[in-house]
Amino acid sequence: MLRRIVPVWLRTDDLAVETGQLLLLATGAMTLATAPFLTRSGVTWHALAGVCGALLLVVGASLWVSWAALPQWASLVFPITTLAALAAIGLTTSGIADAYVGVIPLLFVYVGVFHGARHAAWVLPLAWGAYIAMAGSLTANMAVRLLVYSTVWLATAALMAFMVDQQRAVTDRLEAAALTDPLTTLGNRRGLDARLVTAMPGDCVVICDLDHFKTVNDTHGHAAGDAVLGLFGATVTQHLRRRDYAARFGGEEFVLVLARTEPAQALAALSSLRAEWDAAGTGVTFSAGLAMVDGTRTTAAVVAAADSALYRAKTDGRDRFRVEIADAPAVPAAAPPAVPHLVAPIAGPPTVPTDVRRRVSHGGRTAVLATTGAPSHA
Repeated sequence: MLRRIVPVWLRTDDLAVETGQLLLLATGAMTLATAPFLTRSGVTWHALAGVCGALLLVVGASLWVSWAALPQWASLVFPITTLAALAAIGLTTSGIADAYVGVIPLLFVYVGVFHGARHAAWVLPLAWGAYIAMAGSLTANMAVRLLVYSTVWLATAALMAFMVDQQRAVTDRLEAAALTDPLTTLGNRRGLDARLVTAMPGDCVVICDLDHFKTVNDTHGHAAGDAVLGLFGATVTQHLRRRDYAARFGGEEFVLVLARTEPAQALAALSSLRAEWDAAGTGVTFSAGLAMVDGTRTTAAVVAAADSALYRAKTDGRDRFRVEIADAPAVPAAAPPAVPHLVAPIAGPPTVPTDVRRRVSHGGRTAVLATTGAPSHA
């Protein structure tokens, strides 16, 4: 909302800088607009014009600064410049400076929003100096007022900082929810699209698909199916490295983005994942197709290649992994020596053992894996 009132020529893609520039312009404009009603002294008028001109020069100079290369606290120059302008008004005019004391709380709002309460404490001594200059002297009565004002200024900055932190936390939660599959707590399609944009040559894209999953739903119910999906998501999360990414692609399909991973390494990682998944005791296997990001094709083409490799794994009998044809010579698809279980056939569709009872909780929901033990036939 604030950005809508910032002139186009002031926009720098840094809201703190844009707001600071707007703060200087507003202070100067307000001074020029109200000074004629407060004094008719030519000397005072020239002094005010000089102060406003200085503010305008600072705004102009800020347009040439590369703010992205500076630390975040650099934008404190705007409230500090405003305080200097207020002090100059107090020192060069008579009888009108106290009209602009109300600008000081606005500066602490700015500092609280963009810099936090700690930086407000740094600005406070400068605010004291500006206030004393505007008051003309520091009597005992003025000292008490300054103490009260200081407390209010700091409290205002702290309150604004707290509100900004709360807003950021809510925004982060909403963004995370928008990019997360609620059942598996892995990424969703939107999150996957965002991750694929950053994929680099040398990354490996893997599509995993749970075998005969429809039979699990048909035989044991959708609650059991949800439990299997949730448990698989938890297993993937525990197995992957921090730099890797996993998302639910849809239904019982999952996409893994393994950063800086060769096909042989990806196959070994999938073999380890399968060992963990087998230990879960669901009786459900999974197949996978792999493709490499090589920089010569789009990520959509890489995903399509991995999907094609997954299709080969399914048609070859399920419960196995396949690499896209282009990479197959580097990693034989028949039976990699390091992972002999890759091509081990399965005797039949999955059976959920009678002694297996898994509970997977996500977002306050608990799905129970049924214990009927009935076999599936998909």
